[in-house]
Amino acid sequence: MGSAPRGAPRSPQSVDRACVAAVCGECAKPGITSMCEDFLCLSFLELMKVTGQSYYDVQKLLCKVSRACAPKMQTAYEMKLRKSVSPSSAFLSTTLHSLDKVLHGGVPCGSLTEITGPPGCGKTQFCIMTSVLATLPVSMGGLDGAVIYIDTESAFSAERLIEIAGNRFPTYFDSEEKLLCMTRSIHLYQELTCGSVLKRIMSLEEEIISKKVKLVIIDSIASVVRKEFDTKLQGNLIERSNFLARGASVLKYLAEEFSMPTPPAPPFLFIKMMKLSWIGASDSSGCCPA
Repeated sequence: MGSAPRGAPRSPQSVDRACVAAVCGECAKPGITSMCEDFLCLSFLELMKVTGQSYYDVQKLLCKVSRACAPKMQTAYEMKLRKSVSPSSAFLSTTLHSLDKVLHGGVPCGSLTEITGPPGCGKTQFCIMTSVLATLPVSMGGLDGAVIYIDTESAFSAERLIEIAGNRFPTYFDSEEKLLCMTRSIHLYQELTCGSVLKRIMSLEEEIISKKVKLVIIDSIASVVRKEFDTKLQGNLIERSNFLARGASVLKYLAEEFSMPTPPAPPFLFIKMMKLSWIGASDSSGCCPA
């Protein structure tokens, strides 16, 4: 399990990551309703008690769960092939031709994207617009999924969200029902401290699965960092670096883990997989690691 960052939720490839009961039917017992990691932390006696299984059966069950949670080995060729199968589906278009050209297609899935600039240049507006784009159907260049929007400055505006959607795509959002459907797909969390932001990041995996999330936005990392860490104090500088590194590590892990673009006309049968991008907004001080 060495490929997952320290502190990151473990993520089995071929099973439901949210609940041990989905790994094995035998686990559907009272007392086991949490992550696979929690299951693996229980002792043999505890597992025998909550599952009602014998020592031998629990041993087999542990092997199943461990195999499901363990990261799968892949070669450099497989990594290259995975990214080159369908280049167009590996990006979320910004619908801004010049920007898409600079980004070689748009916001890349499976990676972290940082937006920087001076105050008032439109970073939050861009994040709100990207939220709308992610909810659009694939036929319109969207991701046809939900969005998690972590707001650290209380800057998110639902009115602005609806205004952008209606003005940019008037023919698609031609009814109140479609606008409401779009707003229900965007899950807003206001986290005003570094601790709450990190806690939210650590709980993202289960939400990504249960809500079919395709885009995660944090607006902004710089805001909470500025409020809590005085860079003139050496101890604060170390704590700030640790916070940024830990958060970025988990986000990068999740983005890569869930970014599996499915070819539009595959020669093989693919299980429906999710594409996940992450966008973080910060000011030009560069507080957020790319």
